[in-house]
Amino acid sequence: MKKFLTTILTTLLLTTPAQALPVQEAVQTALANNPNLQRTERSIQIAEESLKSARGQKGVSINASGSMNISKSEGVDESERASTGLSASIPLYTGKRLESAIKSAELGITVARLDFAQSQDDLIYNVIRAYVNALEDWATSQVDMEHEKNLSEHERMIAAQFEAGAKAKIDLIRAQVETSNALQDAAKSHAAYEVALTNLATLMSIDSIASLDVEDFDTHLELEDIEKYLAEAEENRFDLKADALRIEQGELRVTSAKSGWLPNVNANVGTDFSAASRRWHVTPDASAGISASWSIFDSGVTRAEVDSAKVEVEQLKLEMKSDLDSIHEEVVTAHKNLKIALLRLTTTQRAVELAEEERFIATERYNAGEGIILDILDAELALSTAKKNNVSAHYDVIRYSVDLAHATGNTLKALSRT
Repeated sequence: MKKFLTTILTTLLLTTPAQALPVQEAVQTALANNPNLQRTERSIQIAEESLKSARGQKGVSINASGSMNISKSEGVDESERASTGLSASIPLYTGKRLESAIKSAELGITVARLDFAQSQDDLIYNVIRAYVNALEDWATSQVDMEHEKNLSEHERMIAAQFEAGAKAKIDLIRAQVETSNALQDAAKSHAAYEVALTNLATLMSIDSIASLDVEDFDTHLELEDIEKYLAEAEENRFDLKADALRIEQGELRVTSAKSGWLPNVNANVGTDFSAASRRWHVTPDASAGISASWSIFDSGVTRAEVDSAKVEVEQLKLEMKSDLDSIHEEVVTAHKNLKIALLRLTTTQRAVELAEEERFIATERYNAGEGIILDILDAELALSTAKKNNVSAHYDVIRYSVDLAHATGNTLKALSRT
């Protein structure tokens, strides 16, 4: 098994990596290919067609009609009669029902566009997050491979000393165990990197990771007072803007429901042509007028519709408040995480320096016969842990910067100065 894992890692180290895809290009590829985003974009077209339908309800409607009758009675000759007609009508007053429908449909287009913009920002966020995860897994795998390489060198050195009778067999066995463990850790971390690449490829809607590789990048989002980010979120978030417009749509539905208590007035014009058999004399008729209808009593149907629309408005307001609370929580959480990550980055960098010094001292003491193998192995493990902690802190700074930018409504802001 050890030989098998060693062969795999050696192959990975010697394989020429694919050309790295910059994070900005990964984002653009996802925006162009992601089917979920394309499906969201279709809702804009649906909203535009709904507006056409709403406007059509207020326009002129034309109807055609026709009939042909044949009758025969006992002792009476067969008779035929035909008629055809055209009629046109236009609504003059509907209690603001049609006007509310048109305004609601216009708002619906804006809501659909805001939903699409939010979906774009969410996709950008997910792509950058997946990209950062891949970078972290790659950097972690490099630390594990370096750790395995260092332990292998120690194992070869101790093996030579054991053959010369200068070291005990237990030292060699312990070195072999630690090398084997490090080998497995390196294999697992590289597998995690490939899984992260697969997640990124899925968001980009590409079929294979064979030609996919990532390159390091940094973010220069400066940590400022939390109040600044909370204000930006309330001003910029597309989902909050869409929530406000949905409330306005709900209020328009209340107005539309109230139209059930008001009259409907229509203007009508029409013409009819009729003719009978034998002479087939065509008789034209024309008409024009205004008609009105008013529901005096509807068993409480209109009242129920009005009350239902009002309850819906209150529900939409509560949903907006809930969304606002969630966004505030996102901002506060990302802000705190970024602050901690920046502190961790400083401390982990110092820890790496100390761990390197400890390994040097442990190695020199062991070679001089003043130390034991456990000192070297512990120092190697401490250095590997310190480096992985530093990798984690470094990418947490990037990750939480992206979280904060996304929470404030503009994820690309985290990349604007890269």
